Amino acid sequence: MRRPQPFFKYVIGSFVKLAQGAPMQRVIWRGKQVVPNIIGQPHEAPVYRIDDDYWDCYYEYQLHPALTREEDMPARRRRRGL
Repeated sequence: MRRPQPFFKYVIGSFVKLAQGAPMQRVIWRGKQVVPNIIGQPHEAPVYRIDDDYWDCYYEYQLHPALTREEDMPARRRRRGL
């Protein structure tokens, strides 16, 4: 059975960049915006707000991951005795 693809690529708290060489920023909000697709039909697109002191929202294609998935995730607790 195939799993559905997640709608959002970034979770709240992820670090992203707007361009190569730009400082990394943290995602502080995410939502959906209805936009027309190439043939004019409305569809939902993921949008994000980052912690850059602006109220602008950015489309997913405008953002780039600043860290790898492993670096972006919180540290896990280590088990004792293993």
